[in-house]
Amino acid sequence: MRHPILSGSGYKLYILILLIVTLIHGSVLYFYYGFTIEIAISDSFTYNSFFGVLAPGLWYIVTFASLSKDELSLAGTHFGAAVITVFMWTSLASFILGLIFVGNGSYKEFLEDSYIWRLIIGVLYYSITVLIFYLIKYYQDMQERLSRELELQNLLKDSELRMLKSQINPHFIFNSLNSISALTISKSESAREMVIKLSDFLRYSLGKDSVEMNTLEQEIQNVSLYLDIEKVRFGSKLNFQKTVDDNCLKVKVPNLILQPLFENAIKYGVYESIDQVTIELKCEEEEGLLKILITNNFDKEAMPVKGEGIGLDNVRKRLSLVFGRNDLLEVSKSDDLFSVTMIIPVNQEPDEEN
Repeated sequence: MRHPILSGSGYKLYILILLIVTLIHGSVLYFYYGFTIEIAISDSFTYNSFFGVLAPGLWYIVTFASLSKDELSLAGTHFGAAVITVFMWTSLASFILGLIFVGNGSYKEFLEDSYIWRLIIGVLYYSITVLIFYLIKYYQDMQERLSRELELQNLLKDSELRMLKSQINPHFIFNSLNSISALTISKSESAREMVIKLSDFLRYSLGKDSVEMNTLEQEIQNVSLYLDIEKVRFGSKLNFQKTVDDNCLKVKVPNLILQPLFENAIKYGVYESIDQVTIELKCEEEEGLLKILITNNFDKEAMPVKGEGIGLDNVRKRLSLVFGRNDLLEVSKSDDLFSVTMIIPVNQEPDEEN
């Protein structure tokens, strides 16, 4: 555990406090007891400098005599340490001052008469120092616990993000392989084209898997590859339109965040409809927020009654983990239009404490 005086810049405050106590001590001897300035300075400097040397060692007693120990053991440890420290400090300082002012009878008499009071003041010094060290130790323990908890939270968040992202590619790959399997019987050329596009898509998405944030432009390119693959299966039944402001393209968004939304539109819109379905992507930046709107029409009579599925839930959880907010995804459905609105804070760094 870091020493509050011997490590860092704590020694500066410690020296300042010693100087203030030394000044007060000397002032009392000079103005109240009437000793000469030489005696007042010597007495004050000797006593307080000796304590200044001994006091840092009390930190190790504090760390040893942890508050988690039983009260009797704690009291015994500090009683013994106080007796040794105060007696050694007071006796050594008095002995040296007695040698320095050996010819000054009045001051030597003062040293003898004030010895008991110096012991009492020494106990007070010890108690105050130990109390301050315990407060510092408590603060350091608390900071270390908070640091460990934060590190654990970050590890858990990173683990959950990786788990959520790992759900994306297998889900899409299984659908694509099933489509290729069906196409090999009826449309072998289409199946071959889909295999090539799937290869390109996987090369891109797997290459980005270790990256937490991509530009929106990269994500749209990724989605375009995905839609090219799906168009092999659905043909003119699938129509894609996009209206994206240029200033949106360089904004950083969580990687693979758009793909589940388009998978959702394909699964619950295109797949269930016999008519053409248009998936539309719109994006604009307003007041520091990137607003991404994805809509698709659907056949309300053919649309089965189902939940939102893993895709939307995946996106919602990832946005919450990355940005520390739960209001970044909104889903709405009218008679024949399904809409997903995603909000990305433009100037906010990914959350590290959540």
